[in-house]
Amino acid sequence: MIKKRLKIKSVTGFAHLGCLIVSNASKFKSTILLEYKGVTIDLKNSIKSIMELITLSIKPGTYFEISANGCDEHRAIQSIESSLSQILCIEPEKQGKYWTVSNDLFFN
Repeated sequence: MIKKRLKIKSVTGFAHLGCLIVSNASKFKSTILLEYKGVTIDLKNSIKSIMELITLSIKPGTYFEISANGCDEHRAIQSIESSLSQILCIEPEKQGKYWTVSNDLFFN
């Protein structure tokens, strides 16, 4: 499992961003989750995921976390981060690295 923490820089409407994230997540076999303020959303539930993302009302200047677990987890995280970076709405956390989760311990 890997996790990536991202910061929302600016959003003109989270519906577009939500569609982009869910569309991207659906391309991969891994389980892909988004967590924001203690709420976790499975990004592979299509319409339900988009609606749940919209209701989170993620604000500019705040962080959310994307995690992936599966055979293509690295590619999934890279793809989501890349697509969000292209529309200039996110920036990685200052560490900018993946966190690998193993036996409930975090390794950088």
